[in-house]
Amino acid sequence: MGVTEGAAGDATEGPAEGPGEPASGRRFTPFGRLWASTAVSALGDGVRLTALPLLALSLTTDPLLISLVTVANWLPLLLSPLAGVWADLADRRSLLIGVDLLRAAAVLVLTLTVFTGVVSLPVVCAVAAVLGLGETVHIVASQSYLPMVVDPGRLATANGRLHVAQLIFRDSAGQPLGSLAFVAGAGLPFLIDGVSFLLGVALLVSLPRFPGPSARTGPGGAPRWRTMILDGVRLLRTDRLLATLAGMLGALNFFMGVTGTLEVLYVVRWLGLPEAAFGVFLAVGALGGIAGGLLNSRLADRFGLFPAALGGMALMGVAMLLTGLVQHALVAAIGFALMALGAAVYQALTVSFRQATTPPGQLGRLNGVYRLVGTGTIPLGALAGGAVAKLVQVNIPYVAAGAGVLLLFVLVARPVVRMGAAQEQRAGAPAEAAS
Repeated sequence: MGVTEGAAGDATEGPAEGPGEPASGRRFTPFGRLWASTAVSALGDGVRLTALPLLALSLTTDPLLISLVTVANWLPLLLSPLAGVWADLADRRSLLIGVDLLRAAAVLVLTLTVFTGVVSLPVVCAVAAVLGLGETVHIVASQSYLPMVVDPGRLATANGRLHVAQLIFRDSAGQPLGSLAFVAGAGLPFLIDGVSFLLGVALLVSLPRFPGPSARTGPGGAPRWRTMILDGVRLLRTDRLLATLAGMLGALNFFMGVTGTLEVLYVVRWLGLPEAAFGVFLAVGALGGIAGGLLNSRLADRFGLFPAALGGMALMGVAMLLTGLVQHALVAAIGFALMALGAAVYQALTVSFRQATTPPGQLGRLNGVYRLVGTGTIPLGALAGGAVAKLVQVNIPYVAAGAGVLLLFVLVARPVVRMGAAQEQRAGAPAEAAS
């Protein structure tokens, strides 16, 4: 991300139970299996996310060309509305399985090109695009599937634990492993990633099936895709708070795209560290994200959902400025950790709010349109970051992004808190429970 919400739950408890499953019953619940699948796939993702920019760096040192890999990976976000409709029409479990099989095939093809020595930057970009398409569908389907296996009051806890699983297995374990695996053999990280997708699919197969909640058809038996996309647009447009949050996410992800595409160059060129240190920095950053994923619901209980989420946003901006202004490895590591902590708090709280306030049968199409607005800016941010880094220095985009995030915070903080309080009053429930 970019940036991906509370009844508080004890962070030491087991996975959240699905509806109708008591805490004293069978422990490996549908959510437990979803969590395990997320964790296994996240380990492979971390290995690949470190190795892919290192592979691109081995093919070119041009910041603008390297940013094209990020652009290719995030460009399929433009298809998010179609993914949202698909998630409302299809069996969401089958959709998750299908896209993970597609991603496994793509990354294993990349493995073959690396092992045979025919890999090139266009090949890397093409595989990144396929992986991005799979991730676009997978995230929309997963966010729409989760409320079907988790009680509404536990969504914030469940989202936090899924986020923590990604941070532990993808960032803390997978990304340092990716650096080591790449040094051992450039194709090895991608082989590990492909196998992890297949193991994740084996766990997804055991999840319960739910028919598409909106499996309606138009004339001739064809699904009314256009009508459903427009329905998602209407749902977002008529809810001022959700529309504002989508716009905020779009701005945040633009700035995250600016910095995210330059991380490998920042560590290697600006800090002057060896390539193997890149994965270590990402792992250090993950520790902050883990803290945010575990603390988000408690912060919402203490300060309110939207004040806590906005605090996470402000922390991201401060961390970006700190990282861009101070050329020191320890300061950079602290900045990476604070950026991830702020992003985890903001993401978990706002995603759960969206899940809890949208009818399940319409959640897919709303998620699709929301993600188009909220994450479709990442390719633009990646291009902007690469261009600025090429023209000046690699730290300047971090400074600009930090200033942009803090300006956004100043502009939206009061209106968002006010709208959140008004919605809480209408619902007759505290904001913490609404998440």
